[in-house]
Amino acid sequence: MPEIPVIDNCCDKEPFAFFGLTAYYAQVLEEAALNLAVVLRLPEVNLVSQELFLDLYDSLGRRTFGRLLKVAKSELSLSEEDADFLSKTLELRNMLVHRYFRERAEDFISEVGRQEMKKELQSILSEFKKADEILTRLYLPLWEKYGVNEEFVQNEFAQMLEAAERRDRRT
Repeated sequence: MPEIPVIDNCCDKEPFAFFGLTAYYAQVLEEAALNLAVVLRLPEVNLVSQELFLDLYDSLGRRTFGRLLKVAKSELSLSEEDADFLSKTLELRNMLVHRYFRERAEDFISEVGRQEMKKELQSILSEFKKADEILTRLYLPLWEKYGVNEEFVQNEFAQMLEAAERRDRRT
């Protein structure tokens, strides 16, 4: 994943850019939790067909980040440190998505406050990246049983990039 951008005070849009990037990483984190929940549920299925996999992915994909974390916590032996950190991350994610600008209304109309917001968003982004690393560390070995390894992921990503490049050439 790319490094966390520095604050360069380029423009009035910068707090929104940091918020958008942090919200993006919140979604990346939710996908990591979904990947973990799905692979934890796969062993319950005797024969994993693509249809069953997609149905499971779709049904779990409708769950909130908190509910996905509950699946992980109920089926894995997480260290107390990891479990606490993921719970903290859930609280940060919910605050970011549901209350961030409301709780910082005064900060947002102050130059100093906007600077503090950007620093805070950098910090939250860093926490989300750490949580994603924890979840990835948990789900990657489990996915390998189903043939999903780093090479598989890189091949899928290469195909996605190729499709994006074809799309861009058409415009």
